Amino acid sequence: MSDVVVPQTVTLLLSNGRTVTVWAELNHRQHKAMYQRMFREIEGGELRRDMEKFVDAKIVAYVEDWTLTDPQQQPLEIRRKGERISAEELQDVLDNLKQSVLMEMKAAIDAHHDRIEAAAEAQKKTGSFASASSTMLPSVAVPA
Repeated sequence: MSDVVVPQTVTLLLSNGRTVTVWAELNHRQHKAMYQRMFREIEGGELRRDMEKFVDAKIVAYVEDWTLTDPQQQPLEIRRKGERISAEELQDVLDNLKQSVLMEMKAAIDAHHDRIEAAAEAQKKTGSFASASSTMLPSVAVPA
């Protein structure tokens, strides 16, 4: 198994034939960006959940495309010149979705994320990843 995330997407099914295309797995940069959106620094340097963005942060991190439509039943585009729009622009689009649609998408992405996490944990337990203690070498004292 590779230690590097290969950029791949998967399509998750929603109701009414709609789909959402998401990253199969987030890389470290994408995880950092997701957590950065979830929290904000308050007075004294303490971190607190940003409740306005907390629910949407995982959606913004994972979503690459979808088949949602606007009021005229035209595709609700979130890609421009082959690239997904910025996180801020996507947040603006999410803010205008029906709550039921957003929560359905969140549930599908949460389930996808949970499957990824469970698979990673299973690999650790089956020995696909070596434990830290089995890979440590004894230190050698260097004379001063």
